[in-house]
Amino acid sequence: MMLQDSKIRTFLAVADTGSFTGAARKLGVSQPAVSSQISALEQLLGFSLFERGAVLRLTPSGETFRDYARRIQQAYDLANQAFGL
Repeated sequence: MMLQDSKIRTFLAVADTGSFTGAARKLGVSQPAVSSQISALEQLLGFSLFERGAVLRLTPSGETFRDYARRIQQAYDLANQAFGL
């Protein structure tokens, strides 16, 4: 069992692929599961991470959060590697 935060992992997958469907494929989950994770994260943070339109884009707050999310994910990756998880 690996240390991870599924909301962070899902957010980064959406940000990297530019779509909820692409993130779902990448993560091996359903698109509604991705939407649910992003909605929960946005509620927790109190702001929108993405502008939803013809093209999915990060909001300015989403761009800032992406930098922190990457650091958080890197910390999980390092901990998993250090402890053989």
